[in-house]
Amino acid sequence: MSGRTKLTFVESKLFLRDPTAVFFVIALPIMLLTIFHFVTTKSDDDAATKASMAAFVPAMAMSLCLTMLALNLLPTTLATYREKGILRRMAASPVHPGNLLVAQLVINLVTAAVSAVLVIAVGTAAFDTDLPGDIPAFLISFVLGTWALFSVGLVVAAVAPSSKSATAMGLSLLFPSLFFGGAFLPKEDLPGTVATIGDYTPLGAALQALRDSWEGQWPQNLHLSVLGVIAVAATVAAAKLFRWE
Repeated sequence: MSGRTKLTFVESKLFLRDPTAVFFVIALPIMLLTIFHFVTTKSDDDAATKASMAAFVPAMAMSLCLTMLALNLLPTTLATYREKGILRRMAASPVHPGNLLVAQLVINLVTAAVSAVLVIAVGTAAFDTDLPGDIPAFLISFVLGTWALFSVGLVVAAVAPSSKSATAMGLSLLFPSLFFGGAFLPKEDLPGTVATIGDYTPLGAALQALRDSWEGQWPQNLHLSVLGVIAVAATVAAAKLFRWE
């Protein structure tokens, strides 16, 4: 077993020992799926509105999981390691600190994928939720959305000197993202200006792209372009700004 593999295994065990993290990224999307299912099934909305909500809810649950991982857990963990000098000590060991960054990315990406699979599995098994209507479009939207959101989280991790500052910065991005991105209300129920701003945020673009693919439509070029530009720009910024100590 290589050093990077061992490090990833150890970091995975540490991640699973944090019940709060596991709850937010695994249990919370399933809870949201359950709550919204019962709310929509008991509402007096017409069939078209219920069908639209059936695509919005799983897309929202997945997007929320990605956002929590990207803007809360990932940057806070890396900033904590920097604050405690773990990255500096690793730089003097045979295990390069870059391996820790890779390990954290792998763990968070796997967690995001597991959460997405659970949302689909629970939705189809318990609530008769339809599968994404366009699988290739769904996969592209999920990958681009994950890349864009995680790259923004890495920028936070790159500049935050401590865990508290990383948490504060992450939350300062999280709540506006939820508001403008349409996680609280579907895009069509938001004021026009708010919905327009949301189209240019990583969460808003990812959520709408996932929702479109769930409804069997190819995502809008605007949303895919926004995700691609943010992913590339934030990745480059994080690489240039990241400090090991």
